[in-house]
Amino acid sequence: MMSITPFSTIAVNGDLNYKLVHVFSTDIQNRTIHADILLDLPYSDISLLNAKDIHNIKRLGVYEDMGVSDDCVIYIDNALKTFSDIEQDTFMLISVSNSVITRMESVNRVLFQEGGIYSGILEENNPVLGYVTLYFPDGSGTSPNLAAALSNYRTYSYQNIDEVTVYKNGALADIEQLNPGDSVFIQLDDAGNMVKISGTDNYYPVYGRVRTKGNRMLQIEKEDRSFIQIHIPSNTPIFQNRRRVSWNEIKQGDDVRILLQTSKNQTVIGQVTIAKREVEVDNIYKANLYSFNRFTNSIMVTGMQQFKNGVWNTIDIRGARKLTINDNYNPDIPRGAFGTVYMATGKNVTGNDTVVRLVMENNALGTGVMHDTIIDADSGRSKLILMNRNLPVSFDESSLILKDGKLINPIQVHNNDIAYIATSNMIDGSVKANVICIQEPVTNTGFSLIRGRISNIDWCNSMTVESFSEFNYPNWEFNNIRKTLTLDPLATRVFDDGGRIDLLDFDDVGDRSFKNRSVYILVQNGSAMLVSTAPYGDVICKGRVSELVGVQKDSFNHIVTPATTLIVKDGNRYNDELSVWESETEMQFSLSANTVFIKNGEIVDASKIEKSDNITVIKSEFGDNAFVIFAESY
Repeated sequence: MMSITPFSTIAVNGDLNYKLVHVFSTDIQNRTIHADILLDLPYSDISLLNAKDIHNIKRLGVYEDMGVSDDCVIYIDNALKTFSDIEQDTFMLISVSNSVITRMESVNRVLFQEGGIYSGILEENNPVLGYVTLYFPDGSGTSPNLAAALSNYRTYSYQNIDEVTVYKNGALADIEQLNPGDSVFIQLDDAGNMVKISGTDNYYPVYGRVRTKGNRMLQIEKEDRSFIQIHIPSNTPIFQNRRRVSWNEIKQGDDVRILLQTSKNQTVIGQVTIAKREVEVDNIYKANLYSFNRFTNSIMVTGMQQFKNGVWNTIDIRGARKLTINDNYNPDIPRGAFGTVYMATGKNVTGNDTVVRLVMENNALGTGVMHDTIIDADSGRSKLILMNRNLPVSFDESSLILKDGKLINPIQVHNNDIAYIATSNMIDGSVKANVICIQEPVTNTGFSLIRGRISNIDWCNSMTVESFSEFNYPNWEFNNIRKTLTLDPLATRVFDDGGRIDLLDFDDVGDRSFKNRSVYILVQNGSAMLVSTAPYGDVICKGRVSELVGVQKDSFNHIVTPATTLIVKDGNRYNDELSVWESETEMQFSLSANTVFIKNGEIVDASKIEKSDNITVIKSEFGDNAFVIFAESY
């Protein structure tokens, strides 16, 4: 006699029905499964499942609790199994009769991949860098054949999110609505780029700090200061630094993220991640490795050079320098290692520079730097095809790849990325990328630079210029109309000849009136964000900063006094009569108290200008004073 639990949601007049389902959990005592119905099928033969059927999957996020008969035939990996053998997060083709499951057969995820569909649980969704990372609940990546690979994660990238169709629980959604723990399907195009992603709520994350640890039990203090006790089954995947680790790695005081799922009286644990503080990369260096001390977790190097905007700049440090390795990084440096070391550094919690990643290079015949557009980023074959180079450049996990201040994986390098690439010529004739700094386009913050004569000021509310010229690189365009701009007491900065003044002193009456004075104004959305009395400049120059004169730093390398003069070598000056750029061997620019600085689309001060920055300078025909400086740095 069958023991059944009827569920009307799947009954169809007592007929035999076939469904593709995603099993999230099982209840052995009540003999039910908790599952997401993906497709209704006209057949029970898995071999008939084709790409067209798979592409029709649209996850609705609606779960069914379905009863399984006592004599249900269950096949897992083509072997006859029992109900207790069904694991969480399994795809199965089921036969349903009179609202009860009578047959179940597991579906290998490889079938989905052959149809161009990749599935898994969302580990990370990064819309800024354009990628998602998945894993299997058993800790492996998105292909069973890759379970023994170095990383248990698989990352899929996209170049333009507007070209990706996104679903969440069956409805069109924004990519930001997909969360860690969601079950997802991803469809890729022939080039390996993501074109569709469909997700559904599955696991939800619990964040907290381990207060006590027992026999597979964790007591967690959550962010709201409440406590929760969670049993962690022995087969639960545990990760740290994107690597599978053991239960023993969880320590009291660790910050953790636990993905869990609740169904009736069950709690299913999907994953435990030992959290680490992500360190922003401040600089890329190369140097000669002198020694490595495992006890102090530090290295000694000589001949340090900083990579900035495609140039290796020598650091003015005599002798050897000790660099501390970040607590979250354990480099694999062999005993007695020597040679060139490439390093990414970032600040730790105390504000000191630490090495967050390094790679060794001993077999290079020579080095070089390229600035080029990546035509084809083939991470599978570890090859980069560049626009201006005939032969490919190799890159892999050992390459330091930097984008938006973060280290990324090779698969996150996209076609059409523009990058500075530091390379080594190898003995076998190949060229290897040691460092890839992807050049992010300057954020359009909506600033425009105008210059005009002040006709009146509505104190702390607005200012009006009687006419103005707008800077349209590399020329000024005159507009013979009045323009009124809002003054924001919380945002507007005003600089007079002696430096910044209080907005309360910016008025058109009294002895210190600004009426009829000509000023530069940085305008954003109708507001005057910065006003400067710097003189009018009609000469435009550009180049790379080679030297900062007058800068002073403290013992922690923090700037105490910014530069007073910039030296630019191999620059250019614009000839507006001929509309051409003319080369200049060396140029010198003095900085004033009211010089306007814009770097990477943001208002900054002189302390943010760095060696190797690419700058555009507005100055006068007479003298070396820089009135406005636009700087870019990558």
